[in-house]
Amino acid sequence: MAKVNGGEILLRCLSREGVRIIFALPDASYNPVLAKIREYNIRLVPSRHESAGGHMADAWSRVTGEPGVCMAGMGPGAANLLPALICARAEGSPVIAITSARMLAVSYPDRHGAFQCCNQSELFHAATKWNATITHAKRLPELVERAFRAATSGRPGPVHLDIPSDVFVQEIDESEVELIDPEQYRCCSWGCDQGCITEAAAMLLSASSPVIHPGVGVLRSGAWDQVAALAHHLSIPVVPSVGARGIMAEDDPLFFHPLSPAAFDLRVNSDLVVAIGTQLAETDFWGKPPMWGDPSTQKLIHIDQSSEILGANRPFDLALLGDAKVVLSALLKKVQDQTAERHAEERLANMREMEKRWSEELIQLESSTSSTVHPARMVSEVRKFFPRKSIFVMDGGNTSLWSYNYYTIYQPRGFLWTSKFGHLGSGLPYAIAAKLALPDMPVCLITGDGAFGFNLPELETARRENAPVVVVVNCDSRWSMELPGQLAEFPDRIIGIEHHPVRYDRVAIGLGCHGEFVDAPDQIALALERATASGLPAVIHVAGDRDANVTPPGLETFAAIFSAAP
Repeated sequence: MAKVNGGEILLRCLSREGVRIIFALPDASYNPVLAKIREYNIRLVPSRHESAGGHMADAWSRVTGEPGVCMAGMGPGAANLLPALICARAEGSPVIAITSARMLAVSYPDRHGAFQCCNQSELFHAATKWNATITHAKRLPELVERAFRAATSGRPGPVHLDIPSDVFVQEIDESEVELIDPEQYRCCSWGCDQGCITEAAAMLLSASSPVIHPGVGVLRSGAWDQVAALAHHLSIPVVPSVGARGIMAEDDPLFFHPLSPAAFDLRVNSDLVVAIGTQLAETDFWGKPPMWGDPSTQKLIHIDQSSEILGANRPFDLALLGDAKVVLSALLKKVQDQTAERHAEERLANMREMEKRWSEELIQLESSTSSTVHPARMVSEVRKFFPRKSIFVMDGGNTSLWSYNYYTIYQPRGFLWTSKFGHLGSGLPYAIAAKLALPDMPVCLITGDGAFGFNLPELETARRENAPVVVVVNCDSRWSMELPGQLAEFPDRIIGIEHHPVRYDRVAIGLGCHGEFVDAPDQIALALERATASGLPAVIHVAGDRDANVTPPGLETFAAIFSAAP
């Protein structure tokens, strides 16, 4: 009887799930995987740091809608991977993390002094939805199936499989390997009770001023068309959660920017909120007054595929448990059967005028006469350059606030940001993974110089793996988001804020990439043209306006998030 080792069994399991890329550094402990990886048409993409590889798997899942897969070696490699999984857990990204571990003869428990040995299963337990140690090659199919099931069910999230090195090399008979199709062991969509659909339709049709509040769950399920169709059929304004931009093209007359005064007015004064695929979390002010209406008078329909999310932060009037696309498709059909297309011109006109005034105030900042590059102008120039159909990634503190206000998003899954965890340094790995997933799609990252420094060596990964992303670095050589707090609390002694100046364009050139230096606004478009024409990963170092960067629009709102009691 032919034999097969644990490494190849793992590849068969991943291949059956349609895995195309594994983000991992090569490590001798899983050489049986690397030896056969090409035979299963799976590509290995080594990052320069395991945490960056984990962020890449996170972004891959968001751009493609598929679980992302990453691996790390035993001990230090696993420890390096852990921060990315904590971030993915907060963001709700289905990531399959696989770590090797020391052979069972010296681990679980550690023999007190085994090299590169620790209780990895215990370490990853709190960072993931589910994890397990695989102690025999025969159990690989069973536990890989369980990992994918856990990662994609309920609210998605990362899972962890810890595999001792001797399990990778362990051989078993081919007859002992039992593989089944994913459709037979995990549910790919969740339906909803038809009685709840009927009740939800009745609530929508009787509401005088409803608002739709979609979250990242809508992007995960691919339900953006259903959101738009429902909104347009009933003329309902749409205010997404802060991390869910791109659900609707932002020049759609029914879209309202999450930070605009019109959005705040809609959240407070609507008589019915339809919240879809959102936790109503802290960045949504917990869904409670004063940033929302009083639950005693403002009704809530809450749609989510996780029963743990429904009603967790705000009481609902009706809960619909199920996948957003399945539930909204049923709800849309019910509404269309019961009423013709509606119009709410007066209400929408008032909201649009409020949104227009806010936009005009933002535009005024772009005309700054600063001798350096004002961040508002920087972001606007970048937005004008890239086509509607492109992917935008943002990273940093104040730089992200400038980007959030000035960069318009037009396509689903076209916006990547760690909105729930605020994990600095995730931007470049996110951008690289997005480009690998969609190589024909332009990908742009705007980042602060502080955040960029976290994973700057991944430029080499981008160059090696042919991922020509464009990185625009807003450089003010300090931690600008931390400065106002220190000025308010101890203005006579600023601590740890300043950076030594770095020319990031020259660093990029040294790593085999394209570099540009910009110190005037009218240079940005030409720099972007040269960067994209180079065909290489490119870094544009923008000498930013240090004073302006300290006070981006929305900073007070961002600060208020942390003072809003649940």
